[in-house]
Amino acid sequence: MILVINLGLKSVRAIIFDYDGRRIATSARRVNSRLFGDWVEQDAGEWTDKMVEVVNEAMDSAGNRTALRYVTVSCSSSCLVPVDSSMHPTSRVIMVSDKRAVAEGELISNNAEFQELAARNGYSASQYSQMARILWLKNNDPEAFARTDKFLAPNDFLVGLLTDGLAVTDSLNAEKFFYDNDADCYPAHLYEAFGLSVDTLPRRVAIGENIGPMATSVAERLGIGNTPEVVVGTYDAICSVFGTGVAAPGQICDVSGTVTSVRMYSDKPFRDPLKRVMDQHFPPTDGHLIGGSNNLGGGLIEWAKTCLYKESANPYEVIQSESVNENASAGATRSGIVFLPHLLGARAPSWKADARGVFFGLERHHDRGDLMRAIFESIGFSIRDFVEIFREIGTVPEMITASGGLAQISIANEIKATITGLPYHFMDEFESTSLGAAIIVMCASGVFPSYIDACRETVATRQIFLPRSQDQAYYEDMYGLYRELTDAVDPLYAKRQQIIARHGTSFADYIENL
Repeated sequence: MILVINLGLKSVRAIIFDYDGRRIATSARRVNSRLFGDWVEQDAGEWTDKMVEVVNEAMDSAGNRTALRYVTVSCSSSCLVPVDSSMHPTSRVIMVSDKRAVAEGELISNNAEFQELAARNGYSASQYSQMARILWLKNNDPEAFARTDKFLAPNDFLVGLLTDGLAVTDSLNAEKFFYDNDADCYPAHLYEAFGLSVDTLPRRVAIGENIGPMATSVAERLGIGNTPEVVVGTYDAICSVFGTGVAAPGQICDVSGTVTSVRMYSDKPFRDPLKRVMDQHFPPTDGHLIGGSNNLGGGLIEWAKTCLYKESANPYEVIQSESVNENASAGATRSGIVFLPHLLGARAPSWKADARGVFFGLERHHDRGDLMRAIFESIGFSIRDFVEIFREIGTVPEMITASGGLAQISIANEIKATITGLPYHFMDEFESTSLGAAIIVMCASGVFPSYIDACRETVATRQIFLPRSQDQAYYEDMYGLYRELTDAVDPLYAKRQQIIARHGTSFADYIENL
């Protein structure tokens, strides 16, 4: 069996698979986020405690505590975990959507050495960059910075816990720290220019590398009767590609968990001159995963549920019913509302940290069902943005796989299929990220000869949603309006931020499960 520890933005999960990709056991715990203005943080100590709980529960459910052969982890990327030499966190985790390091990102972006590195590796520096966050910690919390021995990604942190202190990272997580792929090392001179050291970064290893057995003391604490081998995987958005069966050119993966991650598999590299999307070379297949992640998906629906359906006993059923409005006359669901969904700012492909949510076109007759449909449409429009970029590559987009919590809502898949003009495949296995992590382990250990074989044998489609021809012309026009509105509103975001700063508007400090 293979144990996958999956740490997302809203939960930590332990999932056990057999070599056929069948899920044997699952356990999960929610994790909380602290939000304050542009800050989004989590507590790595909470991760640790809840990881112990879920692994013990999964082992109980599996019924055999000595049958684990391998363990791997998959976590959200671009979250900074500072730890001391004993792997204890020295501050809260700076999460992926945190926007505090704007000034630091600009400093790095304007550095000539970084610009040369970026031109060769396709990097861009912003407040979301790991190096910018390390520099922010140095400038704003020197005590925590001084106590920090390593700066890690969540994947690296959990692997360190499993191996009793080994600090390693995979090639794709290393890129988040601006690893120089041409020189095969971290850019030491760049870090030194800002008073930082690459000695504080984890050692880069290959995706799928077996780094040895789990520490005995850790296995005992997790309720595991043997010491399975620890295999280094990569972060969740990449694992999900393979966990939804995407392994051939033109196939697109849409994973809408707390955030939405969109990647197309291509056999061709694509260096985006506008830096809207990333091209991540995946060495095990020698393919390219092109795309990125934004702040939408399930987190957006959770916000809407809390605001609009707080009193509903079964909110998702009501959302589906009111958004579909099957009893309405033809065209009645075309509300004419456009929603810009950037509640936490816009990441890929527009990269506008100041962007915020906007409803446009509200009229007296609109109700919450109209608002929900506009929200679903906005996610479809954001995915269409990716598809339009993919068409520039020369690899023809053919189909999209849907997984994650949002994929459970049928109307969302139907709307996205119609907006993108591509068939949407709703996958049978809900735990697509964890299945993808297990596929990495199985391919690396020789269970399957290739990723295409592994996907063919372990991944299944439950339902296919086709574009609704009667709505395509409407959505083509509305997508054009969405793009025009996005461009028109863009300069007003900065003005809003200036007003807030000028009048000293305070932000609440609150805890939320995203």
